[in-house]
Amino acid sequence: MRTFIYWTFAITLFPIWGCGDQSEHDGRTEEVIAVPAQHERVDEAETPSLPKVTLENGQRWKANPETTSGIANMVALIDKQIATPVTATEAKAAIEDEFALIFERCTMTGEAHNQLHNYLIPIHQRLSGFDAGDTTQLAEMKSYLNSYTQYFE
Repeated sequence: MRTFIYWTFAITLFPIWGCGDQSEHDGRTEEVIAVPAQHERVDEAETPSLPKVTLENGQRWKANPETTSGIANMVALIDKQIATPVTATEAKAAIEDEFALIFERCTMTGEAHNQLHNYLIPIHQRLSGFDAGDTTQLAEMKSYLNSYTQYFE
């Protein structure tokens, strides 16, 4: 739990500490793609709008290999939990640890980095109330994680 609290704090402040001002926009057009629906746990009126992931002129962003493998590892952990369940607490901790490693190993910069944050924020939100013993939530998380390749290569 301490790890999750630490990473929640770090994820919230990561754009401020690690990124500097990367909000430059060089005049390119961007296509907005809607992300799969979330499993809502609070009233939508109380939840601020999440940033949207955009493409670079219809092209996917270049991601660092560690991020791509981190997403794949999270999918593998979910598949493992579906096939041979361990306790929900253990599974959630493993998924959270892998999520934290994505931030720890991130070397992306510029707009690709900003778009990665836009993609990761909904995962962070889902993890806050995530029940790794609930097959519906596991399927929804896996579906969202599988959308990674729509935005990043």
